[in-house]
Amino acid sequence: MRERSRPRRRRTILAVAVATLAFGAVGAGCLWEREDHTFGSFCAAAEGGEEHCVGENLGPGAAWSQAERDGALPIEVWATWPNNKTLDDIVASSYSLDVWFGHIDEAIEYVRDDARNAESLRATLAGKLESLLDEATDRQKALLAQAPVDAAGNFKAAMVDKASAEEDQLAAALAADKQAMSVVRTIFDQARSDAAPLRSKYAGVAARFAAYRASEAAETAAYAALSEQASRSDVDGLDDVQQAVLAAAREASRAPGELTAEILRSSAALRVFAAAFDEAMAPHREFLATHGAVLPDMTSGALRSLNAMLGYVERRVARSDATATALLGGIALRRQALRVMQMDEGAREAIARSRARRASEMFGEGARARVEALSAAPPVSEKLGLPLLAERCGELLALVQLRPLCEAAGSSWRDAGCAVLRERFDAAEAELRTGLPRKSAAGLAALREKGMAAAARDAAQARLDAGEVKGAAIAYDTAVRGAEGT
Repeated sequence: MRERSRPRRRRTILAVAVATLAFGAVGAGCLWEREDHTFGSFCAAAEGGEEHCVGENLGPGAAWSQAERDGALPIEVWATWPNNKTLDDIVASSYSLDVWFGHIDEAIEYVRDDARNAESLRATLAGKLESLLDEATDRQKALLAQAPVDAAGNFKAAMVDKASAEEDQLAAALAADKQAMSVVRTIFDQARSDAAPLRSKYAGVAARFAAYRASEAAETAAYAALSEQASRSDVDGLDDVQQAVLAAAREASRAPGELTAEILRSSAALRVFAAAFDEAMAPHREFLATHGAVLPDMTSGALRSLNAMLGYVERRVARSDATATALLGGIALRRQALRVMQMDEGAREAIARSRARRASEMFGEGARARVEALSAAPPVSEKLGLPLLAERCGELLALVQLRPLCEAAGSSWRDAGCAVLRERFDAAEAELRTGLPRKSAAGLAALREKGMAAAARDAAQARLDAGEVKGAAIAYDTAVRGAEGT
């Protein structure tokens, strides 16, 4: 076989070789052993024989040799395009056409120059090769005859279609919005209708509350008058005052009781209304949000007002009960005092001694309890094991405040308890003066070393530096608990 001299053929062979090497299809010394139909094929058919095709990398001679073994001369040779491409792909690409035309030239040159068989050359030029060229020419003419693409017209048509579709969608969206708005309006109208009686009921509750609040001054004045009357009454007259106080207390509880019931009923009705309204509007929240509409709050203001009313009623009832209780307690003490005054001197002295003895016993028990509590070490924190000092500081302060009472003249009924406390006064004052500050400073130093609770630690240190023993102890405990997260 002669060496091919066409540059296109060399480029094709080089491309095929590179592709073959890239896919690992060859071994050393056998570069052309496998066929490659990437760029097309060479085919040949002898007279009365079958069609034989090989990859274009093997050249037309390989196809000729196979056909020659299968039949007699003449042998027709032709070139085909790759099987993975259509005729439209070939005629639409100048590169593909150049490659195919090069293969056709190579097939003709082989028959003419290498095989040197005139009959085979005529068969090649008038056979399959001619029909393939005619087919390609006809297809190319058909493609060129097609109307050119009207880009502007196509764009305009597409935009018209798009506009029509969007117009339909917009109309549908507007219709849907209109329908949704109608539903929302219906819900609002129903809510207004349902809220009308609630609004009227709330107005009634508010009016009754205003009247009740205006009566507080008169109620206070009535209690003050009863207190003055009790202070001037004798034993027999105190019974009438006591009954008057009880009646005033009952009346003071009756009116707010009824008002409280009305407030609670109105509040419950508003909550039911709000829940029903929210449930009805739930499917339309997205619609309202899309259109920037805010769901109206129809009840929270009234509910806050009702809660404020209820709070005032509860506080006033508590004040009224405390006042009545104090008055009744005062009446009982006055009655007891008046009865004692009616006794003879011996009986009064006996009662006085009994009360003094009881007071002495109670004071002594309290004194011993204080001393026992201070004898124990202060509690420590759970995690860091640092002492907690605020409670102990309070106990020490309460103890030293009793010193003037125990040192005053005429404290005979306190003598037993003071005897226990006198042994602790000096130690308590010393602990307040030096012991607690020293323990606080040590605890703060431990926190500082661990790098914990910086802000609370600094606040406690500032109070300690200012000599505020109680404030420093409280701030120190806060720092310790904060460091432990408790």
